[in-house]
Amino acid sequence: MAMYVFFLFALALAGLAIWFFASAGQREREEEVLLRLRAMGGDEAAYVIRHGDGQIRNPVLRWACHLIWRTGSDMNADTVARILLVLGLLAVIAVAVLGLFGGLWATGVVIAFGWAWLSRRAAQRRAKITEQLPAFLEAVIRVLAAGNTLDEAISASARESPEPIRPLFLSVGRQVRLGAPIEAVLMETAEIHRLRDLKVMALAAAINRKYGGSLRNVLRSLIQAVRARDTAARELRALTAETRFSALVLSIIPVGLMLYIFAQNPDYYRNMWADGVGRVLLVLSVSLQLAGIFVIYRMMRSTEEPS
Repeated sequence: MAMYVFFLFALALAGLAIWFFASAGQREREEEVLLRLRAMGGDEAAYVIRHGDGQIRNPVLRWACHLIWRTGSDMNADTVARILLVLGLLAVIAVAVLGLFGGLWATGVVIAFGWAWLSRRAAQRRAKITEQLPAFLEAVIRVLAAGNTLDEAISASARESPEPIRPLFLSVGRQVRLGAPIEAVLMETAEIHRLRDLKVMALAAAINRKYGGSLRNVLRSLIQAVRARDTAARELRALTAETRFSALVLSIIPVGLMLYIFAQNPDYYRNMWADGVGRVLLVLSVSLQLAGIFVIYRMMRSTEEPS
């Protein structure tokens, strides 16, 4: 009983720590942006503070924010911190109702499925952005040819682009207008959304700013590289479709079987957990299953575009 109370207390403290760290980081960012707006003579009321990777100190909160932002959500860090706090409280309730083993397992399953769903949505959005990127870069080249700067070309092209690439580059244009260097904004966006091509654009912008040169030639080469890589990726996915489906089945069947046994006979796992050897076997089996899923996931990711 004392162990349960200590565990609940530790979870509550962790949730409060996440909340306070997130609130402090959000306030720090708001103050910094408002000071910049005052120096530029901008309208503070008209500006909606957006998220920024460099202002989030807590690594758990930063990871959760990145995962959510990759799906296209514009949720700020403060809201994400509230969601994490609610999840922590739900985990405490699950442990109190289902016991230590059942509560931890239920929490782990919910987190795993939530992570998988968000990752899937982010991958679909990233693939759509990559598909739209060549047409967007062609529009940027046309605006550059008219004598505009790169940030002006990006903003003008983004306004005429479809979802989901439109809000991505509109955000880049807004941050540049607030005074951030375009190469830094592109690099940060590339890190958050795992888009390697934006890193190339950031490097090209940095070189162009420092040494000069033709951005249009670099962007044309990038367009050709994106289209060639997309063609190769489609062929690879077609060739490995059966293997990827087998990997998915191997990952789901053990988890589904365990959940079925637990639903039919909960005492089966409770008795094993009460025994010393059974506890070791359960922990070992769960660890091996998680390791196997991770290895299969990495193998499946190797058939897609590297992050």
